Amino acid sequence: MPTDSGPHGENEQHEIRGSLEVLFTLREEFAQWVEEAQDASKKEALENVLAHIEALESEYRIRQEKLK
Repeated sequence: MPTDSGPHGENEQHEIRGSLEVLFTLREEFAQWVEEAQDASKKEALENVLAHIEALESEYRIRQEKLK
């Protein structure tokens, strides 16, 4: 299992942290768009995208925990 000691582990931690920041921003934006959606089909499509972003965020958090 990789550790955070050494350049590879440290780089991976930075990459994961950056990815989580981007996913957080996307999740916030899509959540707002879901609330503002007027059309049921648009709302469903946005909810699907939002669910995918949340799943990716969860996977990155798991990876982050494994590096600790």
